Amino acid sequence: MVRLGRRLGLVLISLLFWLPGASARQIQVEVAAPDERHIVHLSARHLAEVNATPGLALVVAPSNDQADPADPRLHVLSLHDLAREVPELSVAQLPFFYPDLEAVHRALDGALGERLRKAALEKGWTILAFWDEGMQVMSGNLAYTEQRALQGREFLLLRDDPIAEIELRALDVWSRRARPDSLGELHKECVVASRSATLQQIEREQLERVHLDLTLSNHRYEGWIVAMRNQAWISLADEQPSALVERLDGMLAWQRRQAAQTEASALRRLVQGAMTAHPLGAQTWRSYRDMQPPWENFLSASLTLESRRDLVVLAAGAAGIELGSGRGDARANALPDSHERQQNHRDGSGER
Repeated sequence: MVRLGRRLGLVLISLLFWLPGASARQIQVEVAAPDERHIVHLSARHLAEVNATPGLALVVAPSNDQADPADPRLHVLSLHDLAREVPELSVAQLPFFYPDLEAVHRALDGALGERLRKAALEKGWTILAFWDEGMQVMSGNLAYTEQRALQGREFLLLRDDPIAEIELRALDVWSRRARPDSLGELHKECVVASRSATLQQIEREQLERVHLDLTLSNHRYEGWIVAMRNQAWISLADEQPSALVERLDGMLAWQRRQAAQTEASALRRLVQGAMTAHPLGAQTWRSYRDMQPPWENFLSASLTLESRRDLVVLAAGAAGIELGSGRGDARANALPDSHERQQNHRDGSGER
């Protein structure tokens, strides 16, 4: 029902602002990820190729950006990056909040997703889909399956990431921002430093060359936003808006399956490259969660305290997470059974 209402709302917006004389032009799909092997590049190509619709031509923009500037642009942006413009989006990246991808999906497919779409619309963006990359894990030269192993360690951040800084500080861990200009420079940094990223990202960084251990903490969501600038969205002609929404909705399950398969394949290759995968037990995951500050502290101070707390409560309700008293005003104190099963599942690679 929520998704149907969203689809009708997007179409009504396009009709309300439809410009007379607008002609159907091909839509350029711009993907912010630089590596064309990235899951979102694969997803964008699938979007452009699947179920061709009359009047809706999608073309993935070339990396050299030689596309026709007159064509409307469909952007695929990392959730983290778009949150600089739409700070409400950061609620989807709270660490040790969502116990698994299913909880994230429940939130983004439900009331939280609607709230985030509304916030983005007010900032000039029409969000059309939320795409997965995966959940962050920890890479280093120790298994971080108990808190004392983390104490005093250093994690390297390759982007400006206040949420990670708060999370790591709560775990009694140092964090440092770095801008290595090559894999060699990154590997020099990671001889000592650890990383927190999706399995795909860890594989792209070739960290199996310098790290021995993967802790499957699955503690923070990494996602992507498919969106258009409001003016580009309302300039689409005829049936283009409804056709685009239908195509994106139709491939959402495929995208999520493909992202999960890509993560699983990356894990297999990393283990084959001599890394050892360590599941993080549900009890330890809870203890790391309990060490975090109030959830609203992770969200931008540009939002009012009331707004931040409302977002946390909405996210918990949409994801099916129980909130109760704790260090924060909104503290998740119950872990769904699905996380217990997931964290107790072994990769099959064994322990070193």
